Amino acid sequence: MMRALVAGITILVAVSQTAHSQETWAERLGYPAGKRVVILYADTMGASYEFSRPGQELLAKGRLNSVSVMSPCPWFEEFANWSRENPQHDIGVCLTLNSPGQLYRWRPLTGLNSKTSTLVDPKGYMWGTELQLGLMADPEEIRREIEAQIAKVRAAGIQPTHLHPFMGVLFMREDLLKIYLETAEKNWIPAVVLELTPEKIQHFRDNGVALSDEMIATVHKYRLPKLDDAHFVPEADSYEKKRDQFYELVKGLPPGLTQITAGPADKSLALEAIAPHWQQRVWENQLLNDKAVHDFLKKQDVIFTNWREIMERFENAGGQRPGKRGAAKEKEDLGQNRGITDDAVVRIPTFEEPQLSIDFD
Repeated sequence: MMRALVAGITILVAVSQTAHSQETWAERLGYPAGKRVVILYADTMGASYEFSRPGQELLAKGRLNSVSVMSPCPWFEEFANWSRENPQHDIGVCLTLNSPGQLYRWRPLTGLNSKTSTLVDPKGYMWGTELQLGLMADPEEIRREIEAQIAKVRAAGIQPTHLHPFMGVLFMREDLLKIYLETAEKNWIPAVVLELTPEKIQHFRDNGVALSDEMIATVHKYRLPKLDDAHFVPEADSYEKKRDQFYELVKGLPPGLTQITAGPADKSLALEAIAPHWQQRVWENQLLNDKAVHDFLKKQDVIFTNWREIMERFENAGGQRPGKRGAAKEKEDLGQNRGITDDAVVRIPTFEEPQLSIDFD
């Protein structure tokens, strides 16, 4: 769904420069230096059954590492029911503030009054384009809506592992970006956001992407893990070309933490009606199920991971939620005062699980 524009918007948030600018996030999270660490990812779960079913199947097969779900959408409850029965999978919240289809629309969880809400068009649906929302949206209404979407996902029994901005709209304005990252920190759920080296920042500036000082400062203050790079599965005019371009994408990945996003879908008349680029989505489902693709991935020097593992590594490396260290110390002191044994105090275990891998069997 408008992937080229999303890719362009996404780089607006990738503007943090710190003392660690030459060290990848993969290295900061404890992966070996020089390794390529990849999240194979899909969003739009819950948008329709045609998107949800392949996502569920590919997660179960181990051929996707992570997905995100759109809680305002019609098929959210079906996906949530599956997630409750399969809690081991890595599922985030796809923060949904646009409804891009012409015939297939959805409404926000808050701000339903089209006469007063800045989140909806005159018919009461979410705005169709990023520009419309970017021009109209009141920031506090955005804050309430994304908090409501996170709360709905949690109430459905899903413990979200990350936040993902649908269509990249939260990267369009500095105030929306600030809300996005503040919400991530408040809920201690990592936001999908890029880290740029100075060379990348210069590259994007050379290509006309303006980076405001305010956005730089906002991202600089963000404390949770970031991606080193992000890509969409390339579009092509045949399946074979798409597969070859995917091969080239993977072979060309630099060291660091990279998310590769696909949109796998089942072919149906409904999909053809609601998704203008439906053929690409069907090919992406074929791609992720293709044995030749997985034989190829097996030969690549790539480590696969997901957002749950990323946060486990981050916390085990010393990343602390505000107040968490003090609360843990208070709990330990309380246990000693009451004569509770040391074994009874709950602690986060050290990360000794094997690194994730794609199931090639």
